[in-house]
This record gives sequence, C-alpha cells and structure tokens, in this order.
Amino acid sequence: MTNEVMETGEVEFFGVDFTPSTIVINNEDELTNTIEDYAAKYKGLVFNEDGVKDAKNVRAEMRGVAKSLDDKRKEVKKEYNKPLALFEKRIKKLTETIQEVITPIDEGIKNLEEQERLSKQKEIETQVNNQLEEQSEYVKESFLYNPKWLNKGPSMKKVAEEVEEQIQLLLKEEQQINANVDIITNYCKAVKVEPQGWLTVLKNGNTAPEVMKMIDKSLADAKEREQTEIDRKQREEELARIKQDSYVELSVESVETIPETPYEPDFTDLEEPEVQTYYLEVTGTIEQLSALNSFMVENGIQVKSV
Repeated sequence: MTNEVMETGEVEFFGVDFTPSTIVINNEDELTNTIEDYAAKYKGLVFNEDGVKDAKNVRAEMRGVAKSLDDKRKEVKKEYNKPLALFEKRIKKLTETIQEVITPIDEGIKNLEEQERLSKQKEIETQVNNQLEEQSEYVKESFLYNPKWLNKGPSMKKVAEEVEEQIQLLLKEEQQINANVDIITNYCKAVKVEPQGWLTVLKNGNTAPEVMKMIDKSLADAKEREQTEIDRKQREEELARIKQDSYVELSVESVETIPETPYEPDFTDLEEPEVQTYYLEVTGTIEQLSALNSFMVENGIQVKSV
C-alpha cells in the first residue's frame, strides 16, 4: 500500500463545546411543601362502604396531580435532549463517511489473508507429500492434516516436525498391526481354521488376545454342535434298530394243562364252541402291543387285567 495513512493526530482539532444545562424548578421548596401537605391530607385515610364515591374522587385527584408532574418532566426532557440528538446525528453522519472507506479496506484485508492461507495450505501440502512420499500405504491413508497448521502462528518448521511425529506414530501402529496379523494367521493355522474372517475381526479394532478367545469359543461351539448331531443320529439309529429287531414274547404259565389230542370236528354237534380262558404274560414294544390289542378287539377276544 503506497498511499500515506493519515495520522490520528491530524484530527486532534476535533472537539465539542457544550455547556451543561442546569434545570431549575421555580419555587421548588414551595412546590415540595404543597405536594407533601397534599399527600399527607389523604395518607392513611380509611373509607367505608358509604365513602366509595369519595375514595374514587380522591384517587382521581391524586392521579391528576401525579400526571401533571410527569408531563412536565417529559416536556423538559424533550427540550433538554434536542441538542444531544442533533449532535449524535452529525457525528453519526461523519462516522458513516469513515465506514464507507473502512468497508473496502476490510474486504481487501480479508482477501489478502485468504490468499495467504491458500498459499500456506499449498506449501503445507507440498511439505506433507514430500515427507509421505516413501511411506507405506497405511501411513499415507491414515495420515490426518491438522487444521491449526493454517493459522498464522505455526511456522513451516513446526509443521514439518509435527508431520514427522505423526508419521512415526503411524509406523508404530502399522508394526503392531502387522504383528497382530501374524499372530492370528499362525494361530488359525495351528487350530486349522481359515484366517481371513478373523483378520477382519482384528481389523475392526479387537486385540489379538481377544480374537484368539473368539476363535477358541467358535471351535468349542462347533465341536458341541457336532457332538449334538452325532448323538441325535445315534439315537435315531438305535430307535430304528429296536423297531426292526423287537419282538413279542409270549410265555404261558401253566395254570391249566391243555391235552394235545387231535381235534376231530363233529359236524353233528352244532352247539356253540366252548369258551376257554388262558393267562398270558405278553412282552413287546408299544407299537406291537397296540397291534395285538387291536387284533383281539377285532376278533372278539375278551381281555382283562390280572
């Protein structure tokens, strides 16, 4: 900026001559005594039901006096403030003239500061890219810009130091991550499981010991489910074998001995056949006993519990 800037001293001639006004109340003592006597006349006055009209009249009279005093106050204040209002109006106009010059200067300064900020941002980006150039993809992708670097305070030297500090921290993080990946990969090989899914769990923020506990639990759950399935199949096979090999064992305990003489039908004897009773112990599966019961019912064989 080549234009000369006006020094503040060049407006030292600016001054204001004013005489503080004195407001005098004519006959103030007499007015004060009159008002006090007037107020004392009605102070503490008690009215009964018959005196409501008188009370209203007193109230109206007192309000009228108060209004007269306040109106005079407003009138004096208005006249008293006229010179001040005129003075403020003149100063405000002069201030607006100065503000018309300040506004474009302010905008120019903001534009220059924005250009400086963009220039510094570009310089910082170049600095960071140079320092990240030979780093791993993990470091490049994890690196974060500090917005405070764009402020006027931090120098480029300070920025470079903070960039290097962050790079070193990210390198340590990467080493730890790689170590954890090796731990989980080798552990998965040892217990014979695919590592890919567990590496994703590790990447989501779990530690290597936590992931190994998850793997152990998963294997235990799988083994339990496998044993449950084996037990189920064994039960099904056992039930099928029992159903196939089961039999009904009928044993007759001698209560009466039936002679083993050949039966020769006597067609001349048309009497109903003799009903005989046998005591049997029947052994078999539920399905077999149910079938036997159905057979006896269908053929009219009477059965009762003994």
